[in-house]
Amino acid sequence: MFRRIDPVRTLAFAGLVLVGGCNDPVRVDSFVSDPSGAFVYTAQTNTVMTPNDDGEAERIRFDWLAQQLSDHGICGAGYVIEIRRLVDAPDTPPGNAHEVVYTGRCL
Repeated sequence: MFRRIDPVRTLAFAGLVLVGGCNDPVRVDSFVSDPSGAFVYTAQTNTVMTPNDDGEAERIRFDWLAQQLSDHGICGAGYVIEIRRLVDAPDTPPGNAHEVVYTGRCL
């Protein structure tokens, strides 16, 4: 009638609950476009999503940008990033977090 509680399953379940309840999102971004096809995409950096422009974090940000463009139904023929700049994130102590700001346009 009563089964023994498996400690491994209990630990795995607890881990999933903890990970699911995290309030530190990896993806913090914003997207603004205009009818001419110009857009500004901003993604916040952190210890996981570093601000460098030559690594995995940059490739992930480009995937996020492509998803935003798709979600907004623009730039079906492609796009070009004209400016990439790093700025201090608002409402954070200087040096702790940055925002990578991409300014681009549809082709």
